[in-house]
Order: sequence, then structure tokens, then C-alpha cells
Amino acid sequence: MSGCLWTLLGGSLLSGATNAAVRAPGRELQRKFVALGVMTGKTKEDIVAAVGPPSSISQLPDGKMLLQWIATGYHIALLFDGETFDGVTHEFAGP
Repeated sequence: MSGCLWTLLGGSLLSGATNAAVRAPGRELQRKFVALGVMTGKTKEDIVAAVGPPSSISQLPDGKMLLQWIATGYHIALLFDGETFDGVTHEFAGP
């Protein structure tokens, strides 16, 4: 094999390994949310205990709050009414 072909092959393998390592925190965060199961009826405290602290907290009108968890390759935003889960407003899982 020519040196150029080996370089391309090695570069592709390194790129794949790097991509996997970079996205690992997002995959782990997503796994925690999946393991949490149905969130209906859960409180902020329940969810934070299961997945860890949010990356962002935004106060909204009428006592609502938006909590977001962001890691490379995964993002989820949850709406709370007071202390109670009220829905998922956004979820993204990269390739």
C-alpha cells in the first residue's frame, strides 16, 4: 500500500475515534434520561438526582421554569410548572 493510502486510512480511524470520544458525554447524558423513563409526575429534584444538574435554568412567566441539559451531541430542554415536570420542549441527539 502506498504511504498516502495508509495516511488516509489512519486519518479516518483517528477521526472516528475522536468523534466517538467527543460525543461520549452526550451519549451518557441521553442514556441517563432514557433510564429515567416516563417523567410525568416527577419533580425537578427527582430529575436532577437522576441525571445531574442542568446546564441552564430560565425563569418563565406564571411560575414556569425551563431547565436545559447540554452535552456534545445531546440537548434536552424540560419545562416545569413550579416543581413539577410539564413537558419536553426540545430534544436533539446528534449522529
